[in-house]
Amino acid sequence: MKTILAIFKRDLKNIFTNSMAIILAVGIALIPSMYAWFNIYNNWDPYGATGNMKVAVIIEDEGFRYKNIDIDVGKTIAENLKGNDAIDWQFVGKKEAMEGLEAGEYYAGIEIPKGFSESLTSIVSSKFEQPKIKYYANEKKNAIATKITDKVVETVQNEVNESFVTTVINVVTAMLGTVLDATDKEAVDVFGNLEGGIQQAITAIDNVQKTVGSFESVMKISDSLTKAVNNSQLDKIMKDSGTLVADAQEMADLIRSAVSHLTSSADSALSKVSGGLDSAAGTIRKIAGASAPEARKIAADVLAKLDTYTAHLENIKATLETIRDTLSIEIPALDKIINALSDSLTKLDVVKDVLTQIKDGAAQSLVNQITDDMDAVASNIGSVQSQYRAQVQPVLNENFSTIIDMLRATGSLVASLSGELPALQSLASGLDTSVKSGKDLVATLDKLLDNTKKQLKDLGKKIEGLKDNELVATITNVAGKNAEQLGAFLACPVQIDTEKVYGIENYGSAMAPFYSTLAIWVGGMVLVAVVKTEVKKKREIGNVKLHHAYFGRLFTFVLFAVVQALIICIGDLYFLKIQCYHPFLFILAGVMAAIAFSVFIFSVSTAFGDIGKAIGILFLVVQIGGAGGTFPIDVTPQFFRAIHPFLPFTFVINAMRECVCGTYGNDYWIDLLKLSAYIAIGLVIGLGVKFIVKKPIRFFEKQLIKTDLF
Repeated sequence: MKTILAIFKRDLKNIFTNSMAIILAVGIALIPSMYAWFNIYNNWDPYGATGNMKVAVIIEDEGFRYKNIDIDVGKTIAENLKGNDAIDWQFVGKKEAMEGLEAGEYYAGIEIPKGFSESLTSIVSSKFEQPKIKYYANEKKNAIATKITDKVVETVQNEVNESFVTTVINVVTAMLGTVLDATDKEAVDVFGNLEGGIQQAITAIDNVQKTVGSFESVMKISDSLTKAVNNSQLDKIMKDSGTLVADAQEMADLIRSAVSHLTSSADSALSKVSGGLDSAAGTIRKIAGASAPEARKIAADVLAKLDTYTAHLENIKATLETIRDTLSIEIPALDKIINALSDSLTKLDVVKDVLTQIKDGAAQSLVNQITDDMDAVASNIGSVQSQYRAQVQPVLNENFSTIIDMLRATGSLVASLSGELPALQSLASGLDTSVKSGKDLVATLDKLLDNTKKQLKDLGKKIEGLKDNELVATITNVAGKNAEQLGAFLACPVQIDTEKVYGIENYGSAMAPFYSTLAIWVGGMVLVAVVKTEVKKKREIGNVKLHHAYFGRLFTFVLFAVVQALIICIGDLYFLKIQCYHPFLFILAGVMAAIAFSVFIFSVSTAFGDIGKAIGILFLVVQIGGAGGTFPIDVTPQFFRAIHPFLPFTFVINAMRECVCGTYGNDYWIDLLKLSAYIAIGLVIGLGVKFIVKKPIRFFEKQLIKTDLF
């Protein structure tokens, strides 16, 4: 030990007594931190600075007018984008946009083509045309930029989809507006006005019938009847009734289309949940064969997914219950589906309770209690989707035919009444010249009046039926009060409530573990490139053996490496101010990494010479891709997934992430324990392997020296 310390002290003395050596030592200590800090700062908040990315926007949509509604989706999109500073939107013509894309001025381009608004409204016609947004991506300019602009286009598409559904609802409202009272737009007032007009006409006919009994007053009767029959209010009733029938029928067809969109959205949500539960059931089975830490992580991941699926199922169940309670008809299959969803939610709660226990450290064998329940829930949701498609969705889509049939019957009645009016008016006009045939005239007139009154009463009953119909009431209520809410719901029936687990304030803090670990390794490579691994002038020390020289110079390397790590980690915390819940543990992880890395790199370098330095570089390259520092390791090729659990970068990055985001159990200490294995590996290489390969390596280096190149 005395000889080892003597070598170490001599190294320190040689450094601090030579000004040039001091300058070099300071540079060696600072260079790795520069590497880490510049990279972390460069990645501090890239997704928050996308406002500098130029994206061309081409608006060629000229708008469209439908049912007295001006629809201009292109203008709406332009206004929304101008208020969105997430991207530097450039509103240009198509020619300029294409030139800019090819020249690399724009990262992407979005085109709203001509006739886009008209295409959206084609859903209410027999010639449906799918509207399309054109997206141009300049993948040459930057690889990551296209991923960002892809998300931007998805956002624009979602805005257009929501605008489309809202437009459908607004069209329905406008159609009802042509039928309902212009000032109020409530069905009760409209139908009440029609009923009042019909009752007034019936009262007029009753008055006429009373006066018909007196033959002597035939002239008065003729005059009164003529006024009653020619009453412009009755003509208006017939005209308004015809308009009601025609417009309401078209409105009902459009409502059917909107309801079809709602029912298909529920089917899509069930399909998504069914697939997700199948995947979660398979993942749960992995818990039994996994290690305790892996089991806890799997349980936590599955719990997060099950929370999302539970929210989806609760939203679907609430929607189906609202439909069941609103409709007057009974759909037995709907009750079965709601009960099945309730049962599935109960079983999911049991599964989640068990997973919570496993996540908190309970025995992994508990998973056997829930595998059957999980399979049952996944199978149950699949059956619910099939039953919904076969027995519920068709009934909801076809139920609106009742209203249309009622409106058509009403139209026939109105037509028959309109056919009777000319006869009534003709008879009334001839009363003045037909006094002599008064008895026959009175009998004919009385019969015609009875028939007319009967027809008017039938019309009144039909209108009263429409007024009391629950579906009509629902439609008019939606149109009058809830159009915007319904449009928003149909456009996005399921919303995601995101709750971050181990949230990170910024991207720079998220990348700090990777770049700090990388910088510590780079620091070790700088050391072996600048500082000699072999001890010279051994006679000054005395009897220096192999292990004396190894540990004496190793202490110098470790000291430099620890200083590098301290500068890197302290700078991360207090210069860059990264997020970190456990600063001391973060620094400790950096120091442990410096010791492990420096021992390993120094050992392979002193044992294998220049070949050892190449091995250090090879390790660096492999670990950049295999440590999961940037992309999730699960999306990398099989080779990197296979070596990931054994790389020193993996342990350091995981330990630092525990400090940055929050610790879980003993994962931090377990990672440091795994990392310490590389200290042992380094010692074996430096003391054992070096002795074995000493002569071959010396021969190899002598041959290289002869080339005058290496």
